[in-house]
Amino acid sequence: MPLQSEFLQVSLILILAAFSIPIARKFSIAEVPVLIILGLLFGPLTGIINHTYASYLMVSYASVGLGMLGIVIVLYAESHKIDFKILRREFVRIASLDTLGIVITMVIVAFFFSFITHAPLIIGFLFGAILAPTDPVTIIPIFRKLRVKEDIYGIVLGESLFNDPVSIIFFTLIIALIVPGSTYSPLFNQVSSIFGIFTGSAVFLVIQIAVPALIGIGVGFSILYLNKIFNFENFILGLLLGVVLLEFAVFSAVSITPFPAIIATGAIIGNFSDKSLFWQRESNFQDNLSFLAQSIIFILLGAILTVQDIERYLVVGVLMALAVIFLARPAAVMSSLTVAEGGKSRFRLDNVKKLFISFVGPRGTVTVVLSTIPYVIGASLNNALLIEWGPVIYSVASIVVLVSIIFLALFIPLLSKNFFPEENKPAEN
Repeated sequence: MPLQSEFLQVSLILILAAFSIPIARKFSIAEVPVLIILGLLFGPLTGIINHTYASYLMVSYASVGLGMLGIVIVLYAESHKIDFKILRREFVRIASLDTLGIVITMVIVAFFFSFITHAPLIIGFLFGAILAPTDPVTIIPIFRKLRVKEDIYGIVLGESLFNDPVSIIFFTLIIALIVPGSTYSPLFNQVSSIFGIFTGSAVFLVIQIAVPALIGIGVGFSILYLNKIFNFENFILGLLLGVVLLEFAVFSAVSITPFPAIIATGAIIGNFSDKSLFWQRESNFQDNLSFLAQSIIFILLGAILTVQDIERYLVVGVLMALAVIFLARPAAVMSSLTVAEGGKSRFRLDNVKKLFISFVGPRGTVTVVLSTIPYVIGASLNNALLIEWGPVIYSVASIVVLVSIIFLALFIPLLSKNFFPEENKPAEN
């Protein structure tokens, strides 16, 4: 594609992102479904946004793709808003959702996907790991339109921020089982060769969460300390963005998921900075950059599908989306929260809140990015199983994401008003 054409494509995406705001305001809905519909309209339906170039931007730009870079920016920006008081109070529930909940979701999705498509069960579990994480990129802008109760917001935000790295770890484990000894995760290969596959998996899981989280905490406090000495003023914007991208690059290079580090750094900065003018500017800058990243991601999400993908996999995708929304997600939430509460009545959420949380679980950016990886690995390592099922995984996962996001954006405000009529009124600007 000529360079001028690439610039035209990028400029169009940015212009569409800007117009999504007045369109959404006109119809009193969140921007997310508008962005996706614009991507579909200018992508597969008209061909104005080139499918190949949109796919390149989403998964291959700068070797990692704008999808993954967007996740970095969004998670860092939104981790500023983590309230440690709420996190401590809801920690057990969040931890249960991000462990037991992930496993339950994976199992249900795996069996349902294998049943519908006749895929091998190991491919079903790979698909389950891809669909397991919920998406903060989608949840946050929609929740901003509503006055959601503090405990519900804390649980949903905490779950969506922390289940991305957990799902990525399970995804890595399953890839390692499908393609033993692959170079996709050399760290897992080393750990499993020392401890064995089962103990090694547990050790690998701890390494992937604890190591980056502790380093991210240290980085956050180090930045705060250095700023007291050198007073970076406005340049704190570039410093922190550079540090977060450095965390992403370094941890990715050693096969450790960088997201716990990025979230930890953002949470420390958000909770322990002195709230001066420069820190407020940093927070505002990250919010604006996060919105831009979200906009690009969701437009590309609509644009990377093809008409052939939609025609071939629409029915399977819709069936899987319904299974996730009305079966896997409610089962995971109800079971996880029941275990977390341990029968203690004074700590229990009422069933209305649990049901609401069950429906607030859209799939998003991480799912789309992960869904592109199996075929790439299969093609590079000549693995017939991943070559055969990779395109199916990607196409069905993309449709599930679209359906779940549109469901959330259109119906959750209505459910919120019906479930909590006294609290959940549209927030004033």
